[in-house]
Amino acid sequence: MSWSVNYSARSARSGFTLIEALVALALLLAFASVIVPMMFQSRRLLDNPRGRIAAQVLLRSLLDEAPDRTRMLTFRDGETDGLHWSVEARPFDLGVVTLIDTAPKSNKPPGGSDGSAPQWTPFRIAASVSWAPGQAVRAETVRLLKRQQ
Repeated sequence: MSWSVNYSARSARSGFTLIEALVALALLLAFASVIVPMMFQSRRLLDNPRGRIAAQVLLRSLLDEAPDRTRMLTFRDGETDGLHWSVEARPFDLGVVTLIDTAPKSNKPPGGSDGSAPQWTPFRIAASVSWAPGQAVRAETVRLLKRQQ
């Protein structure tokens, strides 16, 4: 009989009380509230360099493509592999800058068979590529195009 009393006394003390269970649950929630945002932030940090590299490669290719006079006077945009891009080209005003040719003169005409020098127009090209909200790379360059006769 003493064994059954001892067993019931031991079973009454085994397990967790309600307070202990609530404290454990509160600690678990506190750790989860700290760890889960850190996991999402680390995911964004890992994805950010990949997106930046892809955006920089696309930006470089947009600026390096062969200039075409018919497309230079327009604003173009589009999406490539999830990257949104835009290119804008405008004639570049040099203001009062005058270019002087200091190269030695030769007997050959510089422009062509008629002896006229080629006329060039500078264009300012601005390109932008974005891969996520608030994440974008931008670059500008100047290209020279022959004037149409």
